[in-house]
Amino acid sequence: MANVAQIITENILNKMKEAEEQGKTFRWVKPFALGAPDKPYSYNTMEAYKGINRILLDNNEYLTFNMVKALNEKKDAPQYQIRKGARGNIVCYYNTRPVIDEETGEPKLDKDGNEIKKGFLKYYHVYSREDVVQRDNNGENLPSKFHFEHFTHEEATEQTRLALDRFNRLFNYYCKKYGIEVQIVKDGTQAYFSHDMKIRVPDIHNFTSVYEYITTLAHEMVHSTGVALGRFNDKTVVDLETAHKEYSKEELVAEIGSQIVCAEMCIPDDSDTPENYLGYIQGWASYLKDKPNEIISASTKAEKASDLILECVREMELEEQKNKESEEIR
Repeated sequence: MANVAQIITENILNKMKEAEEQGKTFRWVKPFALGAPDKPYSYNTMEAYKGINRILLDNNEYLTFNMVKALNEKKDAPQYQIRKGARGNIVCYYNTRPVIDEETGEPKLDKDGNEIKKGFLKYYHVYSREDVVQRDNNGENLPSKFHFEHFTHEEATEQTRLALDRFNRLFNYYCKKYGIEVQIVKDGTQAYFSHDMKIRVPDIHNFTSVYEYITTLAHEMVHSTGVALGRFNDKTVVDLETAHKEYSKEELVAEIGSQIVCAEMCIPDDSDTPENYLGYIQGWASYLKDKPNEIISASTKAEKASDLILECVREMELEEQKNKESEEIR
């Protein structure tokens, strides 16, 4: 009998083959951060950054260290600080200065008597709103000035609620076991695992469905297994194209792995986009020449990753059972 990984892989390959034959394209719909900024903004002025800063910065709101200090000086305001370990982002701006005559020490003039000026670039550091957190109140991050959509998930079935509770217990157990710091961000705009052992995801109320929230957490968990399983070792990046291909392969592993974990844990799909994962996979596979073989290869790695995560389910539930029995004895 085929295992879950094989079933999912065959399902992906069959649907993609059928889509290619019919000229159909799966499109990934981002399941969180609806209403988020569509470009980088200054949190202070709410003006969009321009030029090269559009490339240097993600679509978010940014503050300088001095802006954070200014927030704290307001009467009765919550006290904020930069999240420990947060990295500043470089912002560049263009300015001009007079060209000075070396002999006279005076600005040089053109034939019309105007000062001759030359341009120069300067830079300073800004921090994402998501990395500006309260000193108390459990480190809640600075509220956005944008109107994010929020979802209560009150319509979630009892089966979905039970699945979410079990998965959350797994997520916390797994992260504690492997020393992963978790950052749940209110009105967050990104979900990622960083190699300094951090997982960041938006709050569940920023997701359109409970299922999309769970699969996103599972996706980042699979990424994190790359440390324990050695997928990130000896990755020599020679050029941008190679880097993009390697990144694409890892994204395939993470997305297929998340589908395996959710299938094994019987997570019900309450989303409005049941084939959203196919759009994500098709998007990253498009960077690879031999898509079917790459997907099969990614599936093999995803199965190893999901085995590592699902082993934690068994450990966790055995531990919970022992604790329950100890309580009954008492």
